[in-house]
Parts: sequence; C-alpha cells; structure tokens
Amino acid sequence: MIHQTAVIAPGARLGANVSIAPFAIVDEHVTVGDGCRIGPHVHLTGHTTIGANTSIHNGAVIGDEPQDYHYKGEVSYVEIGEQCVIREYVTIHRGFREGTRTVVGNQVMLMALSHVAHDCRIGDRAIIANSALLAGHVEIGPAAVLSGGVAVHQFARIGTLAMISGLARVTQDVPPYCMLSEDVIHGPNAVGLKRAGLSPAARKAVREAIKIFYFQGLNRPNAIEKIQATLGQVPEVAHFLEFVGDTRRGYMPGRPSRQTDD
Repeated sequence: MIHQTAVIAPGARLGANVSIAPFAIVDEHVTVGDGCRIGPHVHLTGHTTIGANTSIHNGAVIGDEPQDYHYKGEVSYVEIGEQCVIREYVTIHRGFREGTRTVVGNQVMLMALSHVAHDCRIGDRAIIANSALLAGHVEIGPAAVLSGGVAVHQFARIGTLAMISGLARVTQDVPPYCMLSEDVIHGPNAVGLKRAGLSPAARKAVREAIKIFYFQGLNRPNAIEKIQATLGQVPEVAHFLEFVGDTRRGYMPGRPSRQTDD
C-alpha cells in the first residue's frame, strides 16, 4: 500500500494498513499510526507522530521548522491525534524551543490551506475551516469551530464550543460557548450548544453567564463573582468561569444582538 514513488526514510515507523500515495515523503523521525492514509506529495518531517486512522490529503506539510527567528534547530515535536482529517496544503509546524510540541487532538478537521503555527494546541473535535491561520502558542478548545479565513493572534485562546465567523480577526481570548462575528462577541453559540447535546437548563445557564460577563456593565471580578454566586453549580458555567479567570491577552469585546432564545 506504499506507492513506488514515495520516499520513506529508514528510521520512519509505519503502522499496519498504512496507505501512502505517489511522491509522498516520510522522514526519519516520523511515526504513522495504523490505518492512516497519506496523500500524494505530502511531506511528514521532524519528530512527528500521526495517530491511527488519520487522513492527510494532497500537499500537506506536517512537522516542518517553525517560522520563528529564535529557532536554532532544537529537537521539538508535532503530535496529531487519531481519526483526524487534514486537507490539501495544510501546514503544521513543530515547537520552537527544545522539547516543546504542537498538539492536534483527536477527530480534528483542518480544511484546505489552513495553518497551525508552532506550539499551538487544538482540542478534540475542533474544526478549522479553509485558509484559517493560527499564530504561535494559540489554544483552541474542544469542538470549537473556526470559519474560513479566520486569523488568530499568537497566545490567544478560543474556548470549548466557541464559534468564530468567517474572516474574523481574533486578537484576544474568546471564552467557551461564545459566538464571535464581526470581531465582537454577540452571545452564546446557541446552535452549537444544542447540537452538542447540552440540556435546556445548561444552555440557559450558559446564556445567562455570558450576558452577565459581557452585557451588564460589570468589571471582570464583579461579573465573575455574580456568575459564581448564581450559576456556579452548573458544570458548563464552572468551565466558563475557569477560562475567564485566567487570561494573558484579555477578551474580545462584546456587543449584544437580537437573538431568540433556543
């Protein structure tokens, strides 16, 4: 199942039932898990591990050197989870300091031409759409969705089940469960929360927490205190509070919209 034109280094490790298409290159320190499909002209390099049953499409480059002037050839890593889909011409770079790593979780979809820079961390089931760009050290929470052309500033975080609309510029953190459009947060990702199976009570609590945090004119400590006192027993709200309690870049601004309750 390895095409005769593919180039496989002697030190590369391939699992069972791996398929490698024409002109793909797998370098020395790469590990490819069972059942993976490596498309034509893919380049797997660096100390890179690909989880089982992951599909990598034409022209993707995974594990190459970070685009950072501080990188001087240190040993760093890329870890891709299981059952991921990595589409055409995606680029994923390894960490930029000794022993650091770029991590993509399980069942993640990276659509065509998206870029994951050094030291990013992407949670399970996240979806990164076409031409979305993640700068270094970005964190994407589980099941978050980034639409086409989104650009995320270095060190910014996007929380669990957040939804980012197309062409948005994310320069600060986006808390879990939020919907960001036109570079401002309008409220909860109502459709995403319902599809994720959250109960009506949990969705209502999340909606209220976002309203308190963004739209009642409170500063961050007072908003967190009020949310904790009134809704902190709800697990999803507790996760929201954990996220907003710690930031390096601050939070994207909010502007309420006319949303109907789900």
